[in-house]
Amino acid sequence: MKVFKEFLAFLIVVALSFGGGFFTANWYRDHKGVIVRHDGDKLDLKLPGEVEKRVVTVDEIKSKLLEIAELSTYSEQYTVTHEEEESRHILDDIKVPGTTNVIHITASGVVKIGYDVKMINVKVDEEKIYISLPEPQLNDNYVIWDTVVCDESNSILNPIEFSQYQELIKSIEEKGLKDAEEHEIYKHAEENLKEIINAFLAVFDGYEIVYM
Repeated sequence: MKVFKEFLAFLIVVALSFGGGFFTANWYRDHKGVIVRHDGDKLDLKLPGEVEKRVVTVDEIKSKLLEIAELSTYSEQYTVTHEEEESRHILDDIKVPGTTNVIHITASGVVKIGYDVKMINVKVDEEKIYISLPEPQLNDNYVIWDTVVCDESNSILNPIEFSQYQELIKSIEEKGLKDAEEHEIYKHAEENLKEIINAFLAVFDGYEIVYM
C-alpha cells in the first residue's frame, strides 16, 4: 500500500511539472490580463480586440494585374453594307458606255480593343490602391468571311478585278471601326477592364480601389 501511494505521488509530481513547464513555455500573462504566446524565438503581442491588417505592395498588385493580360481585350461586332462601281474613262472624266461594273457587299466584322497591362500605373497607401489606366489600343479589326453576301454586275469590257474586292473589304472594315467608335467602344472597353481589375484585386481585403 505504501509503495502504491509513493508511486501515485510520483505520477502527480511528474504531471504537474510537465503541465506547468508546457504552459510556462507557451503562454505568459501580464498584470493587465494581456495574453502573450511564445513559440520558440517568436514573440507575438496582441491586445484584446486587435486586428492585424495585411500590408499590400505595388509589386504585389502589378503581379496580380499581369494575370489579366488575356482578359483585357473588349470586342464588338458590326455589320456594314457597302457598294462600289468602277468604269473606264476617257480623258479621266468621260465615262465609256458599257464599261461599268458594280460590287455590292454586306458583311459582318469584329473590332477588338485592348490594353497594355504592363503600362498600368499603381500607387498604394494605407487604405487605397490607386490605378491609372493607359490609352486603349486597336488590337484587331477584320471581316468574318462566312457572313459576306456579295452581288455583282460585271462588264465584259471592264471585268471585276480582285483588287476591287480588296479595296471594298478595306472600306467595310474602316466603316465598321467608325460605327464601333460611335457606339463608344473605347468607353465600354475601359468599363470592362475596370470590372476585371476590381475582381482580381478583391483579394486585397480592406483596400479601396481608386481610378485616376
